[in-house]
Amino acid sequence: MLARFVAFNDRLHDVADVETLNFVAVNEVRNVIVYSHAVLYLDNSLKIKALSGTPEFDSDGTYAHWLNSVKNSFSLEKIEHHVRDDLKNGQEYSELLPPYWLSVPINRQGKNYGILFLGRHNDWSNLYELAIVQRVGAALAQSFHTFSLNVRKKIQIRKPVFLGMVVCCLIGLIPVHTTMVGRAEIVPTDPVQIVAPFEGTLMNISLDPNQAVQKGQVLAQMDEAQISDALIVARQTLAVARVQYNAALESGVDDLKSRSEIGPLRDKIVSAQADVAYQQSLLDRASLRAPSNGIALFADRLSWTGKPVQPGEKIMIIAEKRSATLKIAIAPDGLWEVPDNASVIFYNNTRPDHSVRGVMTDRAYAPRQLGDMSSVYEFRAKLDTDAQLGDEGTGKILGARMPLIFWLLRRPWHTLRVWL
Repeated sequence: MLARFVAFNDRLHDVADVETLNFVAVNEVRNVIVYSHAVLYLDNSLKIKALSGTPEFDSDGTYAHWLNSVKNSFSLEKIEHHVRDDLKNGQEYSELLPPYWLSVPINRQGKNYGILFLGRHNDWSNLYELAIVQRVGAALAQSFHTFSLNVRKKIQIRKPVFLGMVVCCLIGLIPVHTTMVGRAEIVPTDPVQIVAPFEGTLMNISLDPNQAVQKGQVLAQMDEAQISDALIVARQTLAVARVQYNAALESGVDDLKSRSEIGPLRDKIVSAQADVAYQQSLLDRASLRAPSNGIALFADRLSWTGKPVQPGEKIMIIAEKRSATLKIAIAPDGLWEVPDNASVIFYNNTRPDHSVRGVMTDRAYAPRQLGDMSSVYEFRAKLDTDAQLGDEGTGKILGARMPLIFWLLRRPWHTLRVWL
């Protein structure tokens, strides 16, 4: 164990910066002492600076919240043993945290630099081990003391530096466009939706996705069996109603009862005719046809085959092969104020050396939720020239001009203004 401590002490001499020292303190002390969890508190406020096993941590997480709640229980003068269940809210984390903990002050000549908090499943009863841990705390204190002595030299502003600062200020005053940048896609300008005409089963789709179609071409076929049966029944009902009506007319001359049935039988014929016409119209619409020339946009045809559909359910859309409508998705943190007719530039992935300009025509005032729980705001623009439907790339929306320095500081300002 002593040899391992000597090696660890040599490792501290090779540390080049404070961030590396924080990492070594929580992760490489285990080369000397056995533990499962390590926490490094620094400064007089005992702020959490590093956790073992991870280069970054959530300062608002459950683990960090518990560590902040127990730090006032530590002594800044001597090593102390702690039992998890005796600490504040410790029993709530019995399944996640080890039961035995040790707080090791990082002190040098009366100055405290922080505390190293170690946890494991075995108690800290080995006196020789505790002596080594105390030396580890002293070695860490010496390293933190060394870094605290690295005082920056006073900056002397010389003439070349002054001229450089003036040039930077002048560059910062150059007016530039405020911009919003996001993923862009060419979408149909005036798409026509093809929907299910009635409740039933979609038997098949007779073309592939993105296939060109002609006006009147059959796109898909609904199951006609049920409609055909209903049409046969309706025609039979109409025929029976007509026979009954004619019989009532013939016998109604002399029979008062038959004469009284003529009116209801006439209404029955009208109702049966309407039913026949309705069933026939459904049968005529069982074959879904293209309303215009274009390309068919839909998902995999096999996923639609034999699928039950409801009236009005969208199956596909028919759109022109080329379009000048651009859809741009902007993340909420990328929003910026732009005029309603802002200029737009589209960089097509298929032609990275070429850009197309346009004008914004529409903006979304509410975000659209994505599958990964994120959200985007959608903007639409009309390009000066058509592009291939489905082409993707990057869209840039240009806003008003402002000094370059303000443009560079816009994101830091977004963060700082919450605290001002």
